[in-house]
Amino acid sequence: MVVHLQSRVFYGLKTDISSNAHYISDSEILYPVGNVIALHNVPQYRQRFIRLSEKQQINIISVTHNKKYVAICDIGEKPTISIYDIDTLKRRKLLGIPYDAPDVTRFTCIEFTFDNKHLAAVTGEPDQTMLFYNWEKGKVESSIKVGIPQNPSAIVEVLACNPSDAGVLALGGLYTFKFLTLSDTIWRPYGFSKADNILTCSMTWLNSDRLLLGTKDGKILYLENGDLKNIYKMTDTVFMNLKIREEYVIQATSSVITMDAKEDILWENNVRCLIAFQRGFAYAFGSRTIIVFEKEGPHKYTKRNIYIIPTQISKQENEDLYQVNSMNVNLSSDRLLITTGWPQLFYAKLWGPDLNVDPEPQELKIMGQAWHFGPISDLSVCAWKSTFMTCGELDHSVRLWDFESERLILHKQYTEDICGIALHPTGLFCLIGFSDKLRFMSILIDDLLPMEEFSIRCCKTWDMTTGRRSAEIILKGIVLHDIALSADEQITYCIADDNNIYEIKDNTTETEDNLTRQHSFPDANMYSIVLGEKDQALFLVCPGGIILSVKCPFQEPIHYVTFHIHSADITKIALSYNEQFLISTGMDGSLCIWKLIYPEGKGKIGKELTYTNEVLINKDDLQEKIQTIIDLNVRMRELETEHAYKIRQIEVVHNDKVRDIHQGYFEAIEELRDKISRLQEDHKNELNTINVEILKMKEKHEETMNQMETNYNAKLIVEYDRYLALENTMNNVRQNYEKRLEEVEKHGIEKLQEAVTKYEAFLHEKKLQLEENQDEMTQQARVYEEMMTQVEDDADKEILELKTNYETLLHKKKEANIRLKGEAGTLRNRYMTSLKDVEDLKRQLQRVQSEYGYFQKTIQELEKDKEDLKNEINERDITIQDRERQIYELKRTNQELEKFKFVLNYKITELKNQIEPRDQEIKELKEKIRDMEIELVNLHKTTISLELQLHELREKLRAARRELEYEIHRNKRCQQLLKRIRVDLLDASGLVKEPQALKAAVTKLYHKYSSSDEFLRSRKADLDAQCEFIKQRDHLERTIASLKRQVFQDKADNGKDIDKTVEENIILITELNALREELKDARKHIQHMESLLGLAAKDIKPSEAKKKMEEVCYGHEQLRTEYRSQMQECQNIIIALKDDMYKLISKLPCEEPETKITF
Repeated sequence: MVVHLQSRVFYGLKTDISSNAHYISDSEILYPVGNVIALHNVPQYRQRFIRLSEKQQINIISVTHNKKYVAICDIGEKPTISIYDIDTLKRRKLLGIPYDAPDVTRFTCIEFTFDNKHLAAVTGEPDQTMLFYNWEKGKVESSIKVGIPQNPSAIVEVLACNPSDAGVLALGGLYTFKFLTLSDTIWRPYGFSKADNILTCSMTWLNSDRLLLGTKDGKILYLENGDLKNIYKMTDTVFMNLKIREEYVIQATSSVITMDAKEDILWENNVRCLIAFQRGFAYAFGSRTIIVFEKEGPHKYTKRNIYIIPTQISKQENEDLYQVNSMNVNLSSDRLLITTGWPQLFYAKLWGPDLNVDPEPQELKIMGQAWHFGPISDLSVCAWKSTFMTCGELDHSVRLWDFESERLILHKQYTEDICGIALHPTGLFCLIGFSDKLRFMSILIDDLLPMEEFSIRCCKTWDMTTGRRSAEIILKGIVLHDIALSADEQITYCIADDNNIYEIKDNTTETEDNLTRQHSFPDANMYSIVLGEKDQALFLVCPGGIILSVKCPFQEPIHYVTFHIHSADITKIALSYNEQFLISTGMDGSLCIWKLIYPEGKGKIGKELTYTNEVLINKDDLQEKIQTIIDLNVRMRELETEHAYKIRQIEVVHNDKVRDIHQGYFEAIEELRDKISRLQEDHKNELNTINVEILKMKEKHEETMNQMETNYNAKLIVEYDRYLALENTMNNVRQNYEKRLEEVEKHGIEKLQEAVTKYEAFLHEKKLQLEENQDEMTQQARVYEEMMTQVEDDADKEILELKTNYETLLHKKKEANIRLKGEAGTLRNRYMTSLKDVEDLKRQLQRVQSEYGYFQKTIQELEKDKEDLKNEINERDITIQDRERQIYELKRTNQELEKFKFVLNYKITELKNQIEPRDQEIKELKEKIRDMEIELVNLHKTTISLELQLHELREKLRAARRELEYEIHRNKRCQQLLKRIRVDLLDASGLVKEPQALKAAVTKLYHKYSSSDEFLRSRKADLDAQCEFIKQRDHLERTIASLKRQVFQDKADNGKDIDKTVEENIILITELNALREELKDARKHIQHMESLLGLAAKDIKPSEAKKKMEEVCYGHEQLRTEYRSQMQECQNIIIALKDDMYKLISKLPCEEPETKITF
């Protein structure tokens, strides 16, 4: 089986293609190289390839705006557009010209619309046509001819689609420009189109209305809504305000010849590759220069950065190589990708320091690896390392590569011509042949150090010691291109000029008797051969960049596989020592690293061997690097200590801020609670006043309603009388009008009959007149025809005489006009050239004068600043030296103090961390308990308001019994508490002789009993309950006494109502009992909450406190909602009871107004 090749990386760039580099993502770039389109992931050093056909020659690349598809234009007899999917790397559509165009061999420009559904393409000359494809369907939806037959030099080269409307686009080129809009599959021009003297070379849309157009004479035309608004000369423009319109007159040149005469001058500062992005736009200005304008508003753009292409070393010094070919911005709009005539990708980081900060132009950087320019003249592979070396014929450079990591290791530039290179098997030394000497060099980390020189000029072919002997073959009458020796050195393969391979055995002799076999390849023209170490892989090189992988040893018929990735001839080809990789180089500077894929059953040479990775380094460099590492480690430790110190300071400040925030938060909560309580009281008062006002309003409303009823009844009687009178009058009027109508009808019929007779007589007279007029018209027509014939004869005679006279005069005038045109053309050309020269000289003189004055002022100012700065520098040097000494001494003491301070701060923070969380948690829990108590007090108030009105003697007895039981129970608890206190005092009295232990025991007793928050809180709650109960009792006694007086006064009349109120009071008392039970449950719940919080315990860890806090807060929102719903229900009950009580009291004669107010 034949060994197959898989391309891993392919370095290079084809520079003869328009728009040859595009960002697909922020890290992936698409560009053409060889016969493929490479998708290169720069950070990961990985490539994917879109493979093209061998005969396919492309001239334009375009990518959709969603970065999913790429279009490639082919050159040929029938040019086509191939559209590939970037994800699958397969061709989706093939578009062609739908009509016969035998002279058209290419497309001049293509572009996708912003909706990614259509593709606009302009065919080449002659007879340029714009085709508008729906590429997904593969058909042309519309087309228009864009060529100008009157001016054959007017060629459309640039195309720009509108970003918002797919049916609007702009076309431009040499002596041509136009806007096109699509309506019903027909393209119509609109807007500005006077482009007879405009050399368009680039254009871009800023938005859906604004277009920038770059010309070859260094100007940018600004067009808005299809009209020319402004012209900017970019040599002088620093600021662009698109809202300000300046009037410019474009002087049309007399002929194309005058434009061509100044073509070189105009093209020095051409505006190429205009590209717009979110924050501005960029363009290439002449050669080597890229200018970026930043957007500062909807209408303003400012010149921000200038980039230049770095100088490249080469034998061919051609300024056209620095002309920018394409520019592209990545998706993040922070990097600009540039390609030129050099096969290299350049990039610039956008939005760096602007021209005000750094006025010097910045050089572009190389994207990824630095590639060769021109042919790669030689190639050498190392045996012990995974490295190989290449040298360029035109760029005078030597580069060291790694074929496993696929990266550039070392790049060395020389000024002399390099003839050849050879790597030592260890990879630590190399031989480089220059035009004057042969140098033996050692390979360091980042340099090549010459060690020995030999006076051998232009040495191109040699080999370092490899342990194998060379071959010497002589064949009569045959010229050999290349030879390869087998592993056992018994067979030699030779490539001859007759396209045959000769297999020679036993090459120690020099006669033709050794020739054993001759193998022919009829379809191939070989000129180089490479053979593996174990004769398993054999590769041949053919013109056009073709590599043949041949089955070895040879068997008739010969089997081989063709690999064609290079587009130019291959200069060198080499196998790695383990025969896993193949390296090929081309005439166009391209370099490809192949992976060998062996068929099943064949072993791989050297698979177990590992490559070495040692490198040489100078001793001084090594010591310097070690010293820098030590210094950096010391500095890193210093930074760590400084960082730790800063963190500690930040933590202290942060803790203080948090503490202040918590205090402010708690104060704000308290203020809000006070406000809520005030608002609730105000709300209750307002409700009472509103209820009183509602009663008054109801009474007034009843009175007004009664008055209105009486008034409306009287009015209705009056209106009824009026209605009867009107009805009588209407009947009388109707009868009168009916009589009148009958009379009018009779009179109208008589008048109609009279008019009909009158008009019939009038029509008869008019008919007689029409017949007479027709007879007269026929007689006049005959007379007119006779007059026309006579006039035509006379006119023909006069026309012949005048024609002969004027033709003689016209011939004389034409001759004179031709003579005068020639003279006027020469004079006009001279005048125009002189005017332009005068204007240029005036502008140069003004610019030079202004620059001279400005430079003189700046020189004077800078000299003054220089003297002042020198004096300041001397003074500051002295002070700095003194300060450095002081700082050095203080640093030593400061370090010791910081260590001691760090220990103390750590201990302090630990103690604070233990104390502060507990205090804060206790405060938070107390606040929550207070909130719950306030909610309970509100419930108490509602129940108390009912108890004050509806209470009896039986309830007093029950309450007294319960209080007695409670006091008994409390007395028992107090006795038990006293017993425990006595026992603890007895235990403490035993420690009288030990003061420290006695002190600890006393403090423990104090914390256990006297300062217990639970004890104080329970006692306070009991006292509050007693006080509240006494108040309620007094108030109820007063209300009952007043009610008794009322009952005795109205006992005879209102006996039934009193019984009803008594029953309602009984119901309310039972509800009060239930509310009291709920109050007790709530108090028990509070005690349970306090026990959960552990307020009695003194030493609690922060973690335990947090857990308890979470347990307490769990379900808090649910409880709040339940309490609110209960409160709402209670309020509804109270309102209903109030209404009932008001009704009852209104029936009773009330003596004491206080009873009403309590409700």
